[in-house]
Amino acid sequence: MTHGSTMSVHACFVLLQLASAGLWGCGVSRDASVHESTAQYAPSDELLLASSKVALPPPGVVPEYLPHPESEGAKLVQQYCTACHELPTPKIHSRTDWPRVTRRMWLRIDGLEPGFAVPVPTSAERIMILRYLIDNALRVSGTTLPAGPERAFFSATCSRCHELPDPKHHSYEEWVVVTRRMMDRMETMLGVTLTPEEFSKIALYLETTSKDTP
Repeated sequence: MTHGSTMSVHACFVLLQLASAGLWGCGVSRDASVHESTAQYAPSDELLLASSKVALPPPGVVPEYLPHPESEGAKLVQQYCTACHELPTPKIHSRTDWPRVTRRMWLRIDGLEPGFAVPVPTSAERIMILRYLIDNALRVSGTTLPAGPERAFFSATCSRCHELPDPKHHSYEEWVVVTRRMMDRMETMLGVTLTPEEFSKIALYLETTSKDTP
C-alpha cells in the first residue's frame, strides 16, 4: 500500500468516527506541530487528520509488548489492525468496550473500497481477535474506587481517555511506569500532559491503593 493510500484509509476511518460520534461542528484546537504536519491539506482535511490523534491508537506499541505475543489472537491483531493504524494494546479498552469497538472496525473494513487492499478477517478470525482483546483488556475498578488521597483527581483525569483502572492491578512501582506512559499518550493524542504537581497527585493516590498496599 502506498503512503497516499494509507492516508486515504486513515481519513476514511476518521470521517466515519466523527460521523458516528456526532462530532461534526465541534472545534478542534490544533497546535503548531499538527498545523505543520497537515499544512498541505485543506482545512477540512486538517480537521480529520487532527481528530485522528484521538480516534486512532497511539504509536509506541510493538508486538513484543502485547500480552501473550505468541498467541494466535495477538498475531491476528498485528496482522489485521496494523493495516490501517498503529498496533493497539488490548489494555486501551475495557472488556465491556471492546465488542463495540471491534464492531465499529468491522463495519469500516467491510465498507472500504477493494482498491485499498486492506486485509479482511474471516468471521472465525474476528471471534478470535475479540476473545483475545477481551481476555487481556483493561481491568477496571468497578463502581467504586478505593478510598485514598486525591481519589477525585485520579478519577477525573484518568476517565478522560478510558474507564478507570483498578489500582490493585499494579504495584506502586509499576504504576509509576504506567502513568508516565499514559502521560506520553495524552500528549500525543490530546496535546496536553500532566504537570509535575498533577503527576504527584496521581502517584499519591496509587501509592496508597496499589496492590502492594494493605
